[in-house]
Amino acid sequence: MMRKILSLLIMLGMAWCGFGQGRNKGKLEKVEVVDTPVIEWISYPKDTVNTVAVSIQKLSARIKSRLPLLKAEIRVNGIVTDVYEVRDFSPAVSHNQYEELIERTLTLRTGINTVDLTVTNIHNIQQKSSRKVRVDPTQIALLRSEKDVSAPMVYVSTPANLRDDRVVLYQDMIRLAGTIIDESGIQTLKINGITVPVRENGAFVINLPLNMGDNAVTIEARDVNQNIALKKFVISRKNMDGSEYNTEEARNYLLLIAIDSYTHWPALYNAVSDVDAVKKVLTEQYRFSPENTTVLVNEKATLGNIYQALRSYIEKITPNDNLLVYYSGHGYFDKLMNEGYWVPVDAPRDTDVSMMVPNAQILKVIENINSQHTLLVADACFSGSLFSSTTRGYTDHVEKYRSRWGLASGRLEVVSDGISGENSPFAQSFVTFLKNNSESKVAVSDLVQYVKKKVTEANQQTPVGNPLKGVGDEGGEFVFYKRN
Repeated sequence: MMRKILSLLIMLGMAWCGFGQGRNKGKLEKVEVVDTPVIEWISYPKDTVNTVAVSIQKLSARIKSRLPLLKAEIRVNGIVTDVYEVRDFSPAVSHNQYEELIERTLTLRTGINTVDLTVTNIHNIQQKSSRKVRVDPTQIALLRSEKDVSAPMVYVSTPANLRDDRVVLYQDMIRLAGTIIDESGIQTLKINGITVPVRENGAFVINLPLNMGDNAVTIEARDVNQNIALKKFVISRKNMDGSEYNTEEARNYLLLIAIDSYTHWPALYNAVSDVDAVKKVLTEQYRFSPENTTVLVNEKATLGNIYQALRSYIEKITPNDNLLVYYSGHGYFDKLMNEGYWVPVDAPRDTDVSMMVPNAQILKVIENINSQHTLLVADACFSGSLFSSTTRGYTDHVEKYRSRWGLASGRLEVVSDGISGENSPFAQSFVTFLKNNSESKVAVSDLVQYVKKKVTEANQQTPVGNPLKGVGDEGGEFVFYKRN
């Protein structure tokens, strides 16, 4: 009898142990804890309908989960507007506790909108929560506050080079773009009386036709508290053929940068002698004057001096002037950022690019220099990342159109410094072409083709010469004039 009772107790004990752990062919297995994420709405707390007065709204919700999050998706009226993925989420706040604040700006339509937030954890367990949001402009008074007396801030990004509220363009249409910022929310934006939609991040874009002569532009931004900001400027459209450009009155500016003796990088042999040769041929045989020439060599070619020299031309140069920038020194290419750099004299020899001059910054300065022609020449490794993939050929009267060209000694590759005491292969061909040119004037495309051919034939590098990327090129070319 005792044996039967003992056997029964053992069987009950085995059943009890297996109940919490599961069984697999007689072996105990672990039952994983499942979890459904919890969504707590911060904005739009009602489960019925939330009424707002303006269409631009900020969604805020907190997600809590015992398991790591895999994905969060926001839909507005059935359309996906934002997706959070693994890399967007924060680490655990404590063991088996994850919290994430989801914040996004939404653009809603007038009337009822459905906002869905769907969250998925690493076990593909989903939780979906929805809110109804009614946009009713008649409820604008709900947002108004007597404490808000600040007008919206208006920023114009295109056209980029506004000076004294005026800019000169050579086109019949302008894509006017910018940003409106206001903490209370924008009610209306009008440009020359036309109502313009404002995106969720405050950005706006409108295409404006331009008449010959002066075109007045008025931007009026009104926030929900009826504070108004006005920005006015003039776009002066010149003839499409650029006939007002006077070659006899044009001033040619020259910026020469060269570094042989680096503080941390390997020394170069010929950078300084290269720019000396370039300066000599341009000032003696062409219309470049010493008083409009700036030279930064070796210890003077610091990050601050290079940037300041480039930036100074924004205020100095007029639409009837030209600029040639020649850089000879080390170049660096960051594969992670897909960005090329000029290396100043005191830049550290590592992956710290904070002391280098990025191509994006060079192009940004070039974009804001309101010259007729700008030519950027770079004899440095990896300098080919400056350029677009398109090319332009020579056409009649090409000088009359504005241009932004570049000529680099190579593509994304290491380039030769040459034999000590001589010029680099790139500089040698550049100077040789200008020295031997017998024409009274020559376009930059002729120079580019000569340099590309000569350097490629003799060295394992391929120069590239094209219009610069997105900085205002209109199909023209820099023209070199021989002195009389």
